[in-house]
Order: sequence, then structure tokens, then C-alpha cells
Amino acid sequence: MLRKKRQNSNILSIIFGYIKFFTILKSSIIIIHKSILNQMYDINFFKSSNNLKQKIVNSQVSKSEFSDIIAELDFLRSKKPKIYNIETTNYCNMKCVMCPRTMFMTRKNIWINDDMFENLTDNIQSYNDKELNDFFDWVEKDFKQPINEMSENGFYFSIVSNHLVLHGFGEPFLDKYLLKRIETCTKKNIPTYFSCTPATMTIEKAEKAMLAGLGVLKFSLDALNDAKIKSIRGKRANYNESIEKILHLIDFKKKNNLKTILVPCMIDLALEKTDKEMHKEFLSFWKDKDVFAYIKSQDNRWLYENDKDLKSQSHYAKQYCEYPWLSLTVMADGNVVPCTQISNNEIVLGNVNENTLEEIWNGPKYEELRKMHVTGNFPKDHKCNKSCDMKKLYQYLK
Repeated sequence: MLRKKRQNSNILSIIFGYIKFFTILKSSIIIIHKSILNQMYDINFFKSSNNLKQKIVNSQVSKSEFSDIIAELDFLRSKKPKIYNIETTNYCNMKCVMCPRTMFMTRKNIWINDDMFENLTDNIQSYNDKELNDFFDWVEKDFKQPINEMSENGFYFSIVSNHLVLHGFGEPFLDKYLLKRIETCTKKNIPTYFSCTPATMTIEKAEKAMLAGLGVLKFSLDALNDAKIKSIRGKRANYNESIEKILHLIDFKKKNNLKTILVPCMIDLALEKTDKEMHKEFLSFWKDKDVFAYIKSQDNRWLYENDKDLKSQSHYAKQYCEYPWLSLTVMADGNVVPCTQISNNEIVLGNVNENTLEEIWNGPKYEELRKMHVTGNFPKDHKCNKSCDMKKLYQYLK
């Protein structure tokens, strides 16, 4: 009887030992996972690599030095990935002429998994005030860009640098879990931003998003009359209704003392010679209102690649694509892609359901992509080289 009790006691000890072991193991995994801190795009790399960048864009570096360039950029980049953008959904009910989704997207419409979103945002740490102020000072002094200027560059440096982007190739307000995601980020002290077409936005949902702590709400407006905006965004677009919604939210923000930055934005599609006058009229309308209004050059303008007169005002026009070293984007299905211009998973560098972001960011696929940008040795029909208007680093080498 005593032996049986001892046997039972030994069995219980073993069981409790296993429970303790797996509890410790689980705790260790969580600690390791949470030790990887990611911010938005890497402002430190942007600064530290600028001297090299200026030499490259001014044709002071030769093609024979590509090995040194690869090594130096790898040394300067953070080994901990920075999340620029999380696509919460790729559902969309618009038919925008400038969006590759309209014509080419074949991937399944989904919402991002809740657990995946929680895990991703657990790994994001916002820049502190000193880091941001140092960056803003550098932008004004060395990059010669007024940080408070209401322009595309001003928006990129002063706002996008410290907000997590929550849109991709879908319409954010069609994400049925959108408010929960904003609340999650607000609790974790992560400033959030997304762009929408006002036609899909209900006043009620927009108000709730602002109350939930949304940092920036951008509105895409590409014309000053209903007929033209429908020709660009599709039949669901409605100009007058869109303006009324934005004006209402300006008033709602004031009455509730909210901090959400409201951003009416017009994309420069360069469809007609009179567009420049339209842009001036657009900016004049918003001039005395509590908004950040600006004209945006068209992303990835390959639908109009034969248009010789299409000019970009973006800072990107004077530099090469830095995204392979700067930040990454996570799609709704967990695929990791290099930037927000990958609409149909054309370049997949890993998946967060299979590997950690750190493993992907420092893995062989990312290493190969970075080399391609420096050497120009892209495979035929590679998205970066064929279907993106941003210059690649190798194109500046003499």
C-alpha cells in the first residue's frame, strides 16, 4: 500500500514537473517573441544612410562598388524589422481607375485574423518624442523639408513617420473589425492612420473610429464634381455627399475635442491640362479649415506609363526606393511584402504564420531582393523593375 502511494506520488511529481516545464517554456517563447520591437518606417536608417544616398543619386558611386554598397546598407539597416503597414482587409466595393486592384487582383478577399493582428501589434513600439523631434529637426536642416508644410512630403515626414498604416488594397471601412483594431492600437499606444474613399464611409462609423483614438483619417477626393469623380472612383462615388461628410467630421472633432488629423487628399492623375487649376481650387476650399489638405502624386503610375508629361512632386522623384532596407508590409493573409505597392502578392518574402518577422526580415529572400536593387539583376517581369515608377538604386550608379 505504501509502495503504491509512493508510485502515485512519483507519477504526480512527474506530471507536475512536465506542467512546470511547459509553463516555463511557454513563458520563454512569449518573452522571446515580445523582445522583437518594431516601429513604423525606420527613421534612423533614413538619416544614417543619407550621406551614402546623396553620393549615389549624384552619380559619385560606380557599378563596380556594388559589393561595398550592399555591405554598408546592410550594416546601417536595423536587424529588427519595422512594420510600415498592416493590411486589415482587401475587401473593396470601389472601381478606382488608378488602383491595380480594380483590374488585376485575384487573391481571395479576407479580413486579417484577430490573433495575427494582436501578435503583430504586440511587437510595435512607437517612437518617443525625442526620437521624433530629432528626426524632424534633421528633415528640416539636412533634407531641406519644412516639417509643418501641407504637402505630400510634409505628410510623409511629419505624419506617416509615426503612424501605423492600417489600409492596403481594400477599403478600411469595410473591415467589420476596424473599430476593435483601432482600440487595440490605442491601448498599446500605437498611433494609427488609414485612407478611405468617403463614399464607403458612414458618419457613425467614422465618428466611432475617431472616438476610438484613430490618429489620422485621410479622404481620397480626385475631382470637384460628381461626374468626374465617378469616372475615376466608380459609380458609388458621390462628390457632394463626400464633402458633407468631411465637413461634419471637422465639426464633430471640434465639439468633442478630438485629436484625429483629417486629411482631404487629391491624387494628381494628370488626366487633363486643367487639372492644375483644379488642384489650386481644391486646396483653396480647405485652406481655412482644420484639416491637412494636400495634392498627392500618383503611386506606381504604370497605368499611365506612356504619359511623358506626368510629373511627381514627391521626394521619391529625387531618390531611389529604400523600402527593402526601411520597412515591411504585412498583408491580410499574413504574407510579408516589401511595400504597399504589392497588390497581388507578386513578391512574397515570407509569412508571419510560418516564421517570425525577424527571421523573414533577415532571411535569404530579403537579402536577395536587396541585392537586386543594387545590382539590377532582376528576373524578367519582376514587379519592382517592371511595374513601379520609383527608381532603383542601380539606376543611379555610373
